[in-house]
Amino acid sequence: MTSDTLARLRMEVERPPFHAVLRPEPVAVEAGTVVIRLRYRPEFRRAPDEAGYHGGVIAALIDLTAHAAVAIHVERMVPTVDLRIDYLRAAPGTDLIARGKVLRAGRSIARADVEVLDAADTIIAVGRGTYSTL
Repeated sequence: MTSDTLARLRMEVERPPFHAVLRPEPVAVEAGTVVIRLRYRPEFRRAPDEAGYHGGVIAALIDLTAHAAVAIHVERMVPTVDLRIDYLRAAPGTDLIARGKVLRAGRSIARADVEVLDAADTIIAVGRGTYSTL
């Protein structure tokens, strides 16, 4: 990882105003994979009396992580065309780590896969994003 790629990851994560709500933290760019941490906050709960995450928060984390992986690869912002998410288990009230990797980046479309893990390294959700590279 170079300081330039981590700086680019930070820029991609900090640019959209919506991300100020989530406050994702760029962690690393390793061998083509971006790593982003989301610190748990009570407002992410799915219910007032449960510590687990609302699925929409996880979906947003997957989208922003996949986007960042593609944007770093093609060196520009890319709009989401499609997003697919599989929730594998309930996400506990702990910090989450998202790892996103570009599968393919062509002239018009790019795809990236993301795994979301909890503090115990258990996979909580996986997702695939498709992005326009035009």
